Amino acid sequence: MTFALRLKIISLLSFTLLVIVTALLAWSSRELTLAERNHLVADKIQSTVFNRATMRDEYFLFGIERARQQWFSMNDAAIHLLAQGAQQFDGTEEQGLVRARLALAESVQISKRLVEQMRRVPVADPAAAHHDEFASRLYSQIMLSDSALQREAVSLQQYARDRFQSASNRMIYLTLLLVILMALVTILNSAFLNGVLHRRMAAIKRGAEVIASGDLNSGIEVEGNDELSELARLFNSVTCQIRDYTQALHDSEKRYRMQLQELANIYTHTPVGLFAVDRDLRFLRLNEHLARLNGKSICEHVGRTVDEVLAPELVVHLKELWRPILERGECVRDVELQGRVGPAEKDQRYWLASYQPLLSEAGEVSGLMGVVLDITERKVAEEMLAGARQHLEEEVQQRTAKLQLTNEHLIQEIEIRKKVEVELLAQQQKLQDMSLDLAMAEERERDRIASELHDQVGQRLILAKIKLDALASGIPAGECECEAAAVGTLVQQTIQDIRSLTFQIRPPLLASAGLEAALRWLGEELHADFGLEAEFCDDGKDKTLPYEIRSTVFQAVRELMLNVIKHAGTLRCRVVLSRSDGGLVIAVDDDGVGYRNEQDAAETRSGGFGLANVRQKIQHLGGSFSVTSKETGGTVATIKVPLGS
Repeated sequence: MTFALRLKIISLLSFTLLVIVTALLAWSSRELTLAERNHLVADKIQSTVFNRATMRDEYFLFGIERARQQWFSMNDAAIHLLAQGAQQFDGTEEQGLVRARLALAESVQISKRLVEQMRRVPVADPAAAHHDEFASRLYSQIMLSDSALQREAVSLQQYARDRFQSASNRMIYLTLLLVILMALVTILNSAFLNGVLHRRMAAIKRGAEVIASGDLNSGIEVEGNDELSELARLFNSVTCQIRDYTQALHDSEKRYRMQLQELANIYTHTPVGLFAVDRDLRFLRLNEHLARLNGKSICEHVGRTVDEVLAPELVVHLKELWRPILERGECVRDVELQGRVGPAEKDQRYWLASYQPLLSEAGEVSGLMGVVLDITERKVAEEMLAGARQHLEEEVQQRTAKLQLTNEHLIQEIEIRKKVEVELLAQQQKLQDMSLDLAMAEERERDRIASELHDQVGQRLILAKIKLDALASGIPAGECECEAAAVGTLVQQTIQDIRSLTFQIRPPLLASAGLEAALRWLGEELHADFGLEAEFCDDGKDKTLPYEIRSTVFQAVRELMLNVIKHAGTLRCRVVLSRSDGGLVIAVDDDGVGYRNEQDAAETRSGGFGLANVRQKIQHLGGSFSVTSKETGGTVATIKVPLGS
């Protein structure tokens, strides 16, 4: 499953969960709003009922007309509020409203009769009307009805208050559930993707390290069908092709060496003289047999012209004989020569020679080679060996033809070997370029992961933290406040972890301010975390690098500074940046315990990056990495990377 499909599935599940919880929140919000309206209506009903009872007692006890008017006005208000409540309340509230309306209607009817009775009583003082026996009975009935109405109003208010509190608690719980679920989904999503990417990248890294070490029989472990797995399969295919090319080249080189050895044996042990000269007639090569024929050593021949080695009479004849070979590329076979090799020699000597041109890669004549056979003795004994002369000439011709074929075959093999060497160099360069592209792909993938962690996961967690804080501020003290604080702490810690991971994978200063500023920021971070005192020195020259190379160099320097903390036995180091010979040079110098040799450093000072990995990554960039131990104690690690033009 590809990463894109994984992200689509996770996003769909998260959206579905968000829609469900949002629907629950909308329903809870509606219930809370309705409960709040009911609670307000119930409060108004209770207030009106109790104020009505106060006006009733004031009118009955003192006979004040104003109290009567307010009493009957409140009767109308109570009837209106109960009617309004009947439209909003349901269930148990609706039954209480029915009882309250009945009690109010009964109280209103009796109130009207009480007012008429008090007006018919002929009393000089209206305040004394309550002493009438019939009015007292009516008042008692009103009090009973109003008491029932007040009980129903109190019960209605308590039910509305309980319903409002229940809706408010439900709203709080659903909001907390939404925050917790979103945080949990985000954390699980990040952990899952991080685990998958870590496994894939670790497998690619291990396989690339093995292949970079020269073991072409190994490959990258392939797992799954995602984009990184396809890249690993492609890399394995290219590695197999390079391995086949390398094996073929080794076989060709072996055959080439065998043929060179055969050619050397021919030059050494052949019973004829062999030589080669250039267009200036300087000896390029000859065998020992020809040197003996000429009476001089091989060293006295090589680099000298035929004029300096042979007799003048013989040289004139040879130049005439060699002219068609050098000018037109013709071959001269089985030519008999005679003369004296040197001026001190008295006897004539006879030779049988064959000559053929030496051709360059462009097909031009660059010299000639010859086969010379001394036939002096044969000439002397020619009269006695007349019968065997024909046989001897045939044998010489056969040997000459065989040697010529051998020489032509060797020339062809040499051309083939040169072409194979060119192909090998091209394949090696291609492998180096692919290794560099793989390292750059790793840096770009780290950059993409850091960007997604910062722009998506981090921003969502911050939004969740803000909403959680806002919700926690509105919760009264109690268990919910403790749980909200704990969840807030967990979200804040997650935000810090994501920020720390993002800064480790892709420091923002590395892209915006450059490598020097990023290294100074790294020194401050290591000082805060481990107490490392890092001193930075910069020559101030321009040191522009592409971002991928900057990221690789930054990680390498970070590994070297961490090695100082872990293994150097000191918490002080110096980082020197300079530009030299068109390249960036970074030296990390400490005054710690040092080490015996670089192998020990590779074994004992291994960190998350590792000195061996540092060397390989820097070499892939076309640079170099070295670690040396100072005589006064301590270590100097130097990184050199070529700068762009």
